[in-house]
Amino acid sequence: MEVEVDSPVAWVTGATSFLGRYVARQLNRDGFKVAGFSRRPIAPASAAEWGFAAIEVGDFEPQILKRAHRQFGAPAVVFHAIGSGSVGQAADNPTADYERTFGSAELLTEVLGQLSPATRLIYPSSAAVYGIVSEGAISESAPLSPISEYGKTKMLTEDMCRERAQIYGMQLIVARFFSVYGPWQKKLLLWDIAQRLLSGQTAVTLGGTGRESRDFIHVVDAAAMVVTLAQCETALGTFNIGTGRATPTMALASKLASAMNSNAEISFTGISRPGDPMHQQADVRRLSEFGQIARVPLEEGLADYAYWIRHGGQAVELRATGLNNLGLNK
Repeated sequence: MEVEVDSPVAWVTGATSFLGRYVARQLNRDGFKVAGFSRRPIAPASAAEWGFAAIEVGDFEPQILKRAHRQFGAPAVVFHAIGSGSVGQAADNPTADYERTFGSAELLTEVLGQLSPATRLIYPSSAAVYGIVSEGAISESAPLSPISEYGKTKMLTEDMCRERAQIYGMQLIVARFFSVYGPWQKKLLLWDIAQRLLSGQTAVTLGGTGRESRDFIHVVDAAAMVVTLAQCETALGTFNIGTGRATPTMALASKLASAMNSNAEISFTGISRPGDPMHQQADVRRLSEFGQIARVPLEEGLADYAYWIRHGGQAVELRATGLNNLGLNK
């Protein structure tokens, strides 16, 4: 869609990130002029496909944000998609994870406080902040007790953003994402399983027991929830971003194998990775108050992901009918 010159401005940092791309596309469709920030150049055609009016290229420093502010004006909405997205990566290098996640958010909030204190900032946090919980839905008011370096950094960054929002008067939304998946995600569990199935393996062994459960939400739903909250004046504070349903990893792997037409035997080592809770399921009652519910069934989302994988992980037309109806290909 073409955006008028006087359209509201949105910034998406981490423009090449998995979730950042989808949020940018949805913001563009809702009438925003979207400026992206990327450490590396993006082909103009690819940037336009994902809804970016412009991409600011360079290290994430105050100068690049100030330049965008001069060029486009104050952003009405900022989605901060820079940060670690992996428990394992954070465990391997917690210092780098802290600098990328906490450090980038600290820099962003400082610049926004100076240049655009009325901005609505959406900080993408994680269900990892809850730590070990019993089975059942987790509400936003549940105690925070992260057990991974990833979750600890997310919790600290949440706290810092709240403090800065109070100081500067910014409108803050903390979006605690559960297990987001979909095309263009090239890491984590589904990617690992899919690559092994794609290679023709007849037996796939995964870590854990297979009984670990997660709330898997398709990226189209997750992006739609974020953009709705971004535009609703009364939507402030913390929100779980999930479906409200949990699926054991054993069932998830089986469903993906079926979607990829594989008869591979899937087994588990029985050894869980440190920092991984057994269960995560979102309580989405607060989110549903703003009319947001997940629309993509897991089987349909996995079929869509499998189709993308089989076509080389490229920008091909996605054929899962329900997702086409959601406008993913428009």
